[in-house]
Amino acid sequence: MTRRRPGIIAAALTLAACGALLGIPKVAFAQFLTLTMEIRRDNPAPVRPTAPVNDLQDLMRALIGCWNPPPADSNSQPIDVVFRVSFKRSGELLGKPPFIEFVREVTPEQRSRYYTAVAEAIDRCSKMPFTESMGGASAGRVFRVNFIDARNRKQAEVPWLIPKTS
Repeated sequence: MTRRRPGIIAAALTLAACGALLGIPKVAFAQFLTLTMEIRRDNPAPVRPTAPVNDLQDLMRALIGCWNPPPADSNSQPIDVVFRVSFKRSGELLGKPPFIEFVREVTPEQRSRYYTAVAEAIDRCSKMPFTESMGGASAGRVFRVNFIDARNRKQAEVPWLIPKTS
């Protein structure tokens, strides 16, 4: 049996007390882990994960494999999507994601397409093949998933080396 250090408990109680004094609700102290993934190409054939998920890198690979982003619009900047998800020890989804955020404003049509894409990806990944250790480490933990769409991201063209003229 491991013993907890009193300093950690005292720090948590101090944070909770400060939050209560400032009127911050307890949910503000909820823990979540952010997983940021850059999407560079379309995924026309998303698949349900089959390889064992043993660490966060495996989890990110599985989530990317499940994700089929809507077609990129060449007339506008890409849409980055953020959502939260939790898994049970068995790898099953723990409830539905409470909300989906967008980094920039989107039209109702874009919102609908991305909601559908996120729902399909979560459904595809809903029985994540966690190893025993990963299942124990991630059970009930909230993952904040950021899909950064870099498929047609416009960047300024700046030459790396500028030739000197003498």
